[in-house]
Amino acid sequence: MPKLKIAVFSGPQSTVANSPTLVTSNKARLSTDRKLEGRFDHLVSQSLYEPVKVKIKKYSAHPLEEDAKSVYHDDGKPYYEVELRPEDGLYLLPYVARRKDGSSNGVPFEESDLNNPALGFGARQFFYPDASRIFEEIDRTIHGRDEHGEADILDRKATFDFIRAIPPGGYTSKGEKLGVDYFPYKPPALARTPPASMLARAASIVNATLKNGDYDGGVWLEGSPTIEETLFWLGLLVPSAIPLVGVAAQRAHGQISNDGDRNIIDAVNYIVSGEGKGLGAVGIVDEQIFAAREFKKSDDRPGGYKATGGHGGVLGSMGPPVTIWYKPNYRHTTTSMVNIDNLPGMLSFSDFSGDARQVTVKIKNEDGSLAPDSIPSVAIAKYGHYSARDSKGSADSEVDILARISTALSEQSAGAGSGVNQLHGLVFEGLAPYGIGAGNQIAAMDIAACSGLPVVRVGRGDPGGRVPKNQIGLTMDGNNLDATKARLLLMAAMMKLGRLPKAQDPRNATQHERDAIKAKVQQFQEIFDAH
Repeated sequence: MPKLKIAVFSGPQSTVANSPTLVTSNKARLSTDRKLEGRFDHLVSQSLYEPVKVKIKKYSAHPLEEDAKSVYHDDGKPYYEVELRPEDGLYLLPYVARRKDGSSNGVPFEESDLNNPALGFGARQFFYPDASRIFEEIDRTIHGRDEHGEADILDRKATFDFIRAIPPGGYTSKGEKLGVDYFPYKPPALARTPPASMLARAASIVNATLKNGDYDGGVWLEGSPTIEETLFWLGLLVPSAIPLVGVAAQRAHGQISNDGDRNIIDAVNYIVSGEGKGLGAVGIVDEQIFAAREFKKSDDRPGGYKATGGHGGVLGSMGPPVTIWYKPNYRHTTTSMVNIDNLPGMLSFSDFSGDARQVTVKIKNEDGSLAPDSIPSVAIAKYGHYSARDSKGSADSEVDILARISTALSEQSAGAGSGVNQLHGLVFEGLAPYGIGAGNQIAAMDIAACSGLPVVRVGRGDPGGRVPKNQIGLTMDGNNLDATKARLLLMAAMMKLGRLPKAQDPRNATQHERDAIKAKVQQFQEIFDAH
């Protein structure tokens, strides 16, 4: 039976694709260098340069091997002799590299190099440019064998292609640039977060890869605090029925008790099981299968993930066997109203209520990929008790919301050909689960809607239920989504529907203008109700 084929995508700032700093071992330290503490030298997976014969002490693989030596074949020698060859793969060996500093011997590499600007913050990377080396080390059992004591845990199950979507590590010698082509978080001074245009890149690459029919599943690797957002976005935008799994880690690859390797293996087992078809994008961590819509990190530890929304979200468990207990009851992937296939190439909408002139925004490139400039700009505002700035409920005290409106109008006035964003929206995180705030905030949201910004309201923090269906002004309710997920759905919805029709005077909209805005709000609401 032929093995399945899986695409493995590298996403930004992914701890699962990071490793501890390469620190020079004591075997390569001179008498004048600082010695590493402890009784053992640390080992790092590396390749042999040439074959070497070694003698391995018998009965040294387990404390009770010698106790059972009567079952072992005895050739009369106290050792096994074996030839190790470069083609065998990686071996755990002392790390003996040293950093050049102009001296004859150089100096040891240290963790502290990463905090030294004079050294370019170490001038080395520890995020992998793609996941191929990680998969090799897992199969080589560098960090652990399978439950049967054997290697090739992944290779026995599937074949893999490794795709650098928004990678955390880059080839600077080939011209790749930090913050443009790759996005790490270590060293801290060189940390870069991806801009909104990378959402277009992620969805376009994953969609183009999975729709050609060559793959049976996809795995997306990303940092544990942010994978919940990208995975939900991919579940909304990518119209593919094959399993798409997000994998993260709380501890770096190669660090003691790292969880990422196991999560990768579980993701592959999930795809191979065939149980994930039609379930949309899921996150698999700590042997649980989470729906992308509810997937959320709560703490920086293994087991630190949860389902939001208060009504499910954990779809299954890894077993064995892989078991699906529940299935999503909302639209995603192939049924999503905002997947790439359902988005227009050129989006047209009325700028003002009753205006026959249309604003046109490019959403897709000629090849069907998303245009980088098409991603809307959606801000998040939040309510805190005792935060009302006056007793009159005046919008003028909400300087942050008003500033967002001013920026949106300024960028829109520059026109679609100016290269600045033409689509702007607002998510308001209010009381849970009602999604309401102070009177001055409600007044400012009304001005935002009359200025063309769709406004969606959600409950604070981790909502345990949906926002009630009692429309406040010209806003829509965000179901039981948290603010970050509602932001992404609003961005996707705007790429389908555009902006709200503006009023000539946003502070004094006519009833006719408000009715036109409400009609457009209802189109947005249908998307939020379905997803």
